[in-house]
Amino acid sequence: MNIYYKVFKTSLANQLEYRVNFISGFIFSLFPFTVNVLLWLAVSYQSTDMPLEAGGIVSYYFLTLITYNITSTVSIFKVSDDIRLGTLNTYLIKPYNYALYQLASDLPHRFVFITMNALPILILYFLLSPYFVFNFFTWKIVFFTLFLFAGYLINFLIDFLIALYSFYFSRVSSLYTSIRVLKNISAGIIFPLILLPESVFKVLKNLPFAFISHIPVSFLLDNESLYGAFFYLLKAACWIAVLSVFCAIVWKKGLKKYSAYGG
Repeated sequence: MNIYYKVFKTSLANQLEYRVNFISGFIFSLFPFTVNVLLWLAVSYQSTDMPLEAGGIVSYYFLTLITYNITSTVSIFKVSDDIRLGTLNTYLIKPYNYALYQLASDLPHRFVFITMNALPILILYFLLSPYFVFNFFTWKIVFFTLFLFAGYLINFLIDFLIALYSFYFSRVSSLYTSIRVLKNISAGIIFPLILLPESVFKVLKNLPFAFISHIPVSFLLDNESLYGAFFYLLKAACWIAVLSVFCAIVWKKGLKKYSAYGG
């Protein structure tokens, strides 16, 4: 465990050198946030069947802005390049798990984002607070944090699984882009899933993508019980276990095909 902690510290120190990038990245993400809010506000004013009112729309996209940035990962292209370019050899001879190494390297990105953007998020919170329809309670903050961590792990495992297909294909960028679009839709990042037909909504909210954004956001917006919170955490744990097994299987099969030459 000490090895992964050292990897985390090294990666954290490296990311702190580029902390301005995290602030600028968050500021630029405010543009799609603003467009989405204005778009759906216009729709809500023109439609009487809209399930979300103005306060609900502002609250939804504010929380989605946070969940999307916290549960995002950046490891996929590093893993893909390691496999494609043969630099994976360097890690195979090391006394640690490659997936855990990548996780320890990726986590500092989220840590720095939270630290660097705490003030901008607070400012945005106070500016929009008159429109919010959710309240923070201690137990809800605890479960919301757990949902965010579970969503991050699920997102990491999905991206890691996609990256492992570099064992079979030279490039996974097009596959990743296609899945990312579907993932963002299924996670409720593009628009609230509640706007979809009931049958489609029931399917999407039970997929692992929902934990990336939809479930954490809905947990704060809806009057979810403590029992329901534990139920969703259990479901998230099951998805993490399933995705971990799939990653392990693809990893073992991929290593049988993997080869790298030269020094």
